[in-house]
Amino acid sequence: MKQLIAEAFKHPVNFPHISQVVYPGDQVVIAADAFVVRRPELLAAIVTEVISAGLDAKDVSVLMLEQERKMYEQPFRDALPEEHRASIHVVVHNPLDPQCLAMLAVAKDDSPVLLNRALVDADVVIPVEHHEAAPGLGYFGMHSVIYPRFADVETQKRYLFSESKKNREKLLAELVAEVGEMAGFLGVIMTVQILADLQNEVQQVIVGDAKGMTAYLAKKRQTAER
Repeated sequence: MKQLIAEAFKHPVNFPHISQVVYPGDQVVIAADAFVVRRPELLAAIVTEVISAGLDAKDVSVLMLEQERKMYEQPFRDALPEEHRASIHVVVHNPLDPQCLAMLAVAKDDSPVLLNRALVDADVVIPVEHHEAAPGLGYFGMHSVIYPRFADVETQKRYLFSESKKNREKLLAELVAEVGEMAGFLGVIMTVQILADLQNEVQQVIVGDAKGMTAYLAKKRQTAER
């Protein structure tokens, strides 16, 4: 696993090496989805690669939900190199707590777009997520690990209830576009995508340009299907 991740960071897709993206003193937040958090060794290896770009471990935070922290924080810390275990911050997201949220932007209806404060305040945000071929069943395309996962509770409800509404395909397309827009507002420029087989075993890790990754992976699938 460590070798797989090291190679991904060594050879990013259409993107510079991470050492040219983050700099000493930057506050870096890693937003991981449930697939990644449930695999502490995977998450620890990715965090270790990020730190190796020249960061101090105390400047790196990992964002989780409360129930995930209870189950996986300690296994995650145990999987880190010993010198980093006490320094890494694990930030818990509570979508009901106003102190946990900050305004990222203003929506089209003039309502505030609220996101986890650590993400809004970060110098660099790195989303790490299990890639799925198409939106649906709670997956709203690349960067849904950020929004709505780490948004306020009202936003999360809006995305949850969309599964049963009429005109589902049209609504889903609108939500996918909204997720991409929020990632743009946040300034996300890179992504770590995890590809798994039907048994959810990790097969590949791809690091690269956030804007071009969807097209890159679609082309990769088309090539594999020929």
